[in-house]
Amino acid sequence: MTTLLKIAAATLLSLSGTAAHAYGSSQSSQHCDKPVFSEFQPATNKYLQSFSEFSLMASANTTPTSVVVNVSAGETKYHFTSKQLQITQQPSGRLEIKGKVDRPIEGGFARLSITAHSKPGCEKTDGYLIRIH
Repeated sequence: MTTLLKIAAATLLSLSGTAAHAYGSSQSSQHCDKPVFSEFQPATNKYLQSFSEFSLMASANTTPTSVVVNVSAGETKYHFTSKQLQITQQPSGRLEIKGKVDRPIEGGFARLSITAHSKPGCEKTDGYLIRIH
């Protein structure tokens, strides 16, 4: 009889281990592959006479309609949604993102902040600083 209890206990333990493994594997399927931003123009920390246009590249997994760019220079602030930006898909699948401020910024620092997602809940924000003489 004790042998039968040991077999039953071993069976229960092996089944609970399988259930835990199945639960663990389902979580890994929710991996978040965030967008990657690169090739910023003007370049990071570059000295400029004035600032009026910017461009960058976003990875192919970026959802174009989710792209938002904010430009701030002291009291001057610009907010660009995807509809206000020029977004062009390249043959590689990457996105070229371009924008232009209404009036050139003529001195101090400007900060560009870019936010986008690849899928809902999988968001990335990046940014850089531009120095203006």
